[in-house]
Amino acid sequence: MKSFALWCDARNANDSARIRVLMNFNLWVESEKKKSKTFLDVGVMLLPSAADSMEQESVGDVVKSISFYCPFLLEKKDFEDLFSKMDEKTVGAIFNDRCECTKPDSRPVNLITLHNGDPCRRFLLCKCEPETKIVQFIKSDSGKGTIIKILIDSNVEALPVYYRFRLSGDFISSLVAVSHSKDKLLTSAFAQEEVIDFRFNDYRTLDDDRVSENIDEKAQGCVPIEGMAVHFLLMSLATVDVDSGCPGGKGRRLLEKDIWNNYAPCEDELDDVAAWHWSKQLKRASDGYKVDLRLRRHICNWKTIMLYIFWLFVIDFVFNLIENPFFNWLGSLFPRS
Repeated sequence: MKSFALWCDARNANDSARIRVLMNFNLWVESEKKKSKTFLDVGVMLLPSAADSMEQESVGDVVKSISFYCPFLLEKKDFEDLFSKMDEKTVGAIFNDRCECTKPDSRPVNLITLHNGDPCRRFLLCKCEPETKIVQFIKSDSGKGTIIKILIDSNVEALPVYYRFRLSGDFISSLVAVSHSKDKLLTSAFAQEEVIDFRFNDYRTLDDDRVSENIDEKAQGCVPIEGMAVHFLLMSLATVDVDSGCPGGKGRRLLEKDIWNNYAPCEDELDDVAAWHWSKQLKRASDGYKVDLRLRRHICNWKTIMLYIFWLFVIDFVFNLIENPFFNWLGSLFPRS
């Protein structure tokens, strides 16, 4: 599977300032029982370097834009800004903390205050609407992918900034592939196995040389990333069995319908949706991150069951058809005395 990637474009090429990055990925996998849909939510937070003081320099002074690379040609209709879907309850659930949300007048940001201060005490939740000039979609040099470029206001307050958006489409759906095991004929009647192969900043599977160069800490024109925390959550039906060899697993929890109902891409059966959580702290952004999961979905495949019944009927019919001639033939070979 090809890799996603992220880097930050410097406002001043000679600036030596560094930043920290927090990445949130929520992969919604067939969260509705009757419909098979896959969505990827991406959250990006930029924080001042631990060595820098927030009062000295804002993120906007250092970073000109966020560049998020998708290894496919993204259509604008498959991009959604999640700003309007995030209220106090949803933000609190995302960061696992109680929070307060303040909406400044006539500004496209919300001021979020976290009670426990992790990853920071306060930050700005910002809009990234595709209809505005804030977001640009640029085809990569290889022509195989799309760079989502989010412009940072140079006058933004000296606080961390957070953007969150949702991706969909054929490539996102391909992140979840049906596994065709050797015993499929025996197991497919009651279960379906799926595999998830998600990669981020994985230079081995990046299909664009310029993108590979940009995620390097010494890339020209890019802000060095001092550290990157990556959180990956799988959102699927609670009845799914999840097998993972990935380190950093933090368990599973059921989603609260009253908190996630407005945010989730599904509307029905939200009571049965659970979230599995993995995380990793990267010393360098170029170290990359990947998740390999195997899902076992319990189903009742009537097509396979009917196939079993059909072949059972055929075998029984053939046996009844040849039973008498066969035993008569045996009788002629071994006549009774």
